[in-house]
Amino acid sequence: MTVLQLQGTKLEQKRISKPLSLVRLFLASVGIFFIVAMHYFQHNPGGSGLELSFNASAWIPFSFAISCGLLEICRQKIWRYSRMTLILFGSCLLLSLPVFYANADGFGTSNRLLTLWAGFLFFISLQQFVFTHNQRQRLLWFITIAVLIEAAFGWYQFLGLSAHNRFGYDVIANRPYGIFQQPNVMASFLATGLVIAAYLLARLPRYRGKWAWQHLILLAVPVVTIPLLVVLNSRTGWLGASIGSLLMLPYLFRFAAKYQQRMWGLMLLLGMALAWQFSSTTNSSFSQDVRITLDSPREIHIPQAYEMFTTKPLTGYGYGKFEVTYITQTALWHQRDPSHQAAGIPSLDHPHNELLFWAVEGGIVPLLGLIIAALAVMISIKKAPNSTQLALVGLFFPIVLHTQLEYPFYHSLAHWIMFIILIFWVDNLTTKYHRYQTQYVLALKVSAITIPIMVTSFMITTLYSGWLLTKFETTRPVDINYLVKVNNPWAWQDRFEWDLHHTQLQVGIATNKPQLVTDYIIWANQKALTWPRPALYQNLVLAYNDQGNTAQAEQVAAEAQQLFPSLTQLSAATTTTSPAK
Repeated sequence: MTVLQLQGTKLEQKRISKPLSLVRLFLASVGIFFIVAMHYFQHNPGGSGLELSFNASAWIPFSFAISCGLLEICRQKIWRYSRMTLILFGSCLLLSLPVFYANADGFGTSNRLLTLWAGFLFFISLQQFVFTHNQRQRLLWFITIAVLIEAAFGWYQFLGLSAHNRFGYDVIANRPYGIFQQPNVMASFLATGLVIAAYLLARLPRYRGKWAWQHLILLAVPVVTIPLLVVLNSRTGWLGASIGSLLMLPYLFRFAAKYQQRMWGLMLLLGMALAWQFSSTTNSSFSQDVRITLDSPREIHIPQAYEMFTTKPLTGYGYGKFEVTYITQTALWHQRDPSHQAAGIPSLDHPHNELLFWAVEGGIVPLLGLIIAALAVMISIKKAPNSTQLALVGLFFPIVLHTQLEYPFYHSLAHWIMFIILIFWVDNLTTKYHRYQTQYVLALKVSAITIPIMVTSFMITTLYSGWLLTKFETTRPVDINYLVKVNNPWAWQDRFEWDLHHTQLQVGIATNKPQLVTDYIIWANQKALTWPRPALYQNLVLAYNDQGNTAQAEQVAAEAQQLFPSLTQLSAATTTTSPAK
């Protein structure tokens, strides 16, 4: 009777109701992200972030997923959080703090910090829903389906495309990068999918001794991904897939039935056999140039970045200033001692190591933030049952390895979202959630409505402006109208400014208009302070020579030779059409 009297009163502890509509909308947004949006193709000149069209399109369902989480807080008037939530919030604060240093370029690092906090909001959104077992599993299934789609696209690139195809795919090198336009990013994506497939297989028993269609999908993953990993010739992918799979074996032996273990082993062998067959019979770059050593430019720029960090460990060189400080610092070291200090690598805007990137720009504070977040995830994994711990480490391994050798989170938003989902997966398995009741949700309601509207508008104009810039760069003769119609230059700042001022220089020289050349010189001198590219110096030398200022042209050429000693002597005879990436 007492229980009946408590019902409907303030004495009863408020429970989380099951918001079926919002759960479905959230899962639909995540599903559209992995199954549709991240595979969008649009011609572009390469790069990272929003310069790659699939990232811009993927932001749209990503923003809707965040909005669903915020609306759920408003609906329940309860914020669900865990200890991991608070730790990650503190880590994000530490990662953001150096943007307020005097040496920071806030605009230059805005995209990175916005993506960081968007990822944290997505993590919070995941925590607001009381998923059923099948709904929680669906998050990993979305990733698996996305991997199969990219694998199919990769095989189409490798076997089905001819020269001068509409995707601009290089059939001579023939390293199928899928939508990612970078083989190592494709490889770590496939490797993560391979490990997740093994994990899901162990969690999917047969019903009454019968195979389900889900089993067939999971067993197809190693057959289509392993040969493609060999074709990609990515050491990052090989190591991630191999070690991740080995870490998953104890979990399979513990939880998968014998016939599932045998079938998985058979599919692995079949995948390796197909890989051997392709490597023996296919005439492509991977079969002709199998690199078995780890020699790479990383042996140059990673130690250089570490030395930069040890030179300024407290404050770093300033957020958003890695490229300019790297090329000037390495040039100074090389000039002092050419025999022991290699020249810096031109156009390097990331040291290919995520820890060093934040440490060089921001010093010890963001490095502590990353270490604290990593330790929190490791402690959560340690709380899992002994038979599960290695498997959880295996889920993270391909992406974590890739972050220490390149920068996948900047090339692919999908990698960032996968990583957050895996953190949520581990936290959800091992944590106890707390509830904070709040009555003031107006700001959250406004944010939930405005975030998807603003993000969608921005990304659509980003895609449109990118299409216009590509048309401008590829149309001959040049049609300036494409450049005039660009309506979102903020997303394409470097590329838009380069196209605009490079064209200005060409027109000024061709039509003998010295004012246009002077305007280019003013812009280029200012741009070189934050964006020192060889092509920029090349054109600056040309501009000074066109004005008859040979002394200044020689000075700029000498400075360029000091910054880029690995390149040949700059010549003012011709201009470059695009900056080196």
